[in-house]
Amino acid sequence: MNIYLIGMILTMVLYVGVGALITSKVKNANDFYVAGRNAPAFLITGSLVASFIGVGLFMGDVGEAYSGFFGPLMVAVGVLSVGYIFGSVFFGRYLRRSQALTIPQFFGKRFDSKAMKMLATVTGTFIMLVYSLSCVQGIATLMSVVTGLGYNVCIILSVVAFTLITVLSGAKGVLITDTIMFAVFSIATIVGAGIIASKAGGWSSTVSELANYKEIPGILSAGGNPAYFYPTAKENIIWAAGYGIAWMAVLAVAPWQSSRYLMAKNEHAVVRSSIVASAAVFIIEFLMCMAGVFTQKLNPGMEAPSQALIWASMNLMPTILGIVVLSGVLASGISSATTFLSLISSNIMNDIITVKNERRKVLYGRIAVLCVAVVICLLCIFQPPQIFWITYLGATIVACSWLPVALASIWSKRVTKVGAFCGMLVGFVVSAVMKIGVSVAKVTLPIYFDPFFVGLATGIIAMIIGSLFTKVTEKEKQEREALFVIPEEEKDPKEIKKTKLLVALSIPMGVIITAVLIIFWVVPYLNGIGG
Repeated sequence: MNIYLIGMILTMVLYVGVGALITSKVKNANDFYVAGRNAPAFLITGSLVASFIGVGLFMGDVGEAYSGFFGPLMVAVGVLSVGYIFGSVFFGRYLRRSQALTIPQFFGKRFDSKAMKMLATVTGTFIMLVYSLSCVQGIATLMSVVTGLGYNVCIILSVVAFTLITVLSGAKGVLITDTIMFAVFSIATIVGAGIIASKAGGWSSTVSELANYKEIPGILSAGGNPAYFYPTAKENIIWAAGYGIAWMAVLAVAPWQSSRYLMAKNEHAVVRSSIVASAAVFIIEFLMCMAGVFTQKLNPGMEAPSQALIWASMNLMPTILGIVVLSGVLASGISSATTFLSLISSNIMNDIITVKNERRKVLYGRIAVLCVAVVICLLCIFQPPQIFWITYLGATIVACSWLPVALASIWSKRVTKVGAFCGMLVGFVVSAVMKIGVSVAKVTLPIYFDPFFVGLATGIIAMIIGSLFTKVTEKEKQEREALFVIPEEEKDPKEIKKTKLLVALSIPMGVIITAVLIIFWVVPYLNGIGG
C-alpha cells in the first residue's frame, strides 16, 4: 500500500475519532449548531483560519503563483487579510449580540422579514455549496495524485470522512477538529516552504535569481506575468485589488466565517480571534505562494500547476515530512468541508424547517447533514475540478450580495427590508450570472467590467433605490437599536484589558509582517534586478 495513502487514511481516522469522542458533549440543539456559545478565542481563531484556508490555497493559489501570478496574489492577500478585523469590529460582535442561531435568522430578525431570511438562506446555501465543491474536488485531486486511487473513489472517501465528523459532533466538534487541523497545516506550511526553498538553492538567492527568470517574465514582480492573465501590470493589480476586496468580504461576513462568532463565549473572543487570524492567514499565504514560485524553478512546465505542492512534497522532501505536508493539505480541505456541511444543514433546520423538540432538532440536523453530503458527492463526481475559479465565484457572490447588506444592517438607519432584499438579490443574480457566463464562454472582460465590480455596484444601487421608496418600520428600528445595547457581561474589566492588550500588540504585529515582506521578497528581488 502507498505510504502516503496510509498517512492520509490515518489522518482521516484521527479526525473522525475526535468527532466521535465529542459526541457525548452534544446535549442539545445549541451545542450542535453553535457549540453552546461558549468557545474561547483560540478555538474561534483555529476555526476561522481552517474554514478559510483549504485546498483553494494549497492547490489553487500555489498553482497561480507557480504560473507567474505571485505579485498580484500578494496584493490581494494584503487587502483580504484585513477582512477578519474589519468584520469582527463592524459586524461580528453585533451578530453575536443578536443571539441568532444562523446568519439568515439574524437578517430575518433585523429586518423583520421572512422573505429576507429565506433569501439569505438560499444565497448562503448556494455559496457554501460552491465552496464545498472546490474543497471536495481539491481533496480528491490530492488523494488521487498521491495515492493512485480513482478520482471518484477519493471523492467518496473524503465525503464519508468529513460527513462522519459533522454528523457525530456538530458545531462543537467542527470547532475542535478545525483548530487541530489549523495547527497541522500551519506546521506543514513552515516545514514545506523551508524545505522547498532549501532545495531551490536558498531563499534569498533564489528570489534574486527568479527576478530575471526568462521562462516566466515577472514571476515575482508586483504586476505578475503579463502573459498569464491581463497583459499589463496595471490591469493585474486592479484585478488583484478587486479580488482582495472580494475575499475581504468573505473573511468579514461570509456565513462560514462570521458564523464562528455566534459560537464565541463573548464579544472579546470575537475581536481577539480576528486579530490573530488575520496575521496567520497572511503568513501562510505568503509562505505557500512563495513555495509555488520556488517549485517553478525546480520543475518548470508542469501541465497541472495546481499540483505543484504535491510534486514538491513527494519529490523534494523526506518521506515522513512529505506525509506531514500532504496530511496538512488534506486537513485544510477537510476542515473547510466540515464547516460548510454543518452550516448548510444548520440553515436547513433553523431557517427552512421548523422543529421545536430539541432532540428531534439534533436528529433531523444529522439527517440533513447526510442528505447534503450525498448531493455534494454527486455534484463533485459530475463537475470537472476548477478549484481556483470555483472559489473565486463564491467570493465574488459574497462580496456583491452579502457585504453591503451586512454592513447596512448594522450601520444604516435608512436601509429598509425592501432595500436589503433588493440589494442582496440583485448583487447575487448579477455577479453569479456574469461570473458563470464569463467562465463558460472563456472570455476575459475589460478589468472595469469584471463581474465583481459590476455586481457590487448594481447590488448597492438596488439597495439604495429599494430603501428610497420604502420606510423603515418601527420594528426594524427597534431591532437595530437593540444591537447597540452592550450586555453587562461584556463590561468585565479583565476581559476589556486583555482585548486592549491584543489590539495594542496588533501594531507591532503589522510592523513584523511588513519586515518579513521586505526581507524575504522586496530586498532580494531588487538585488536580482539590480535595484
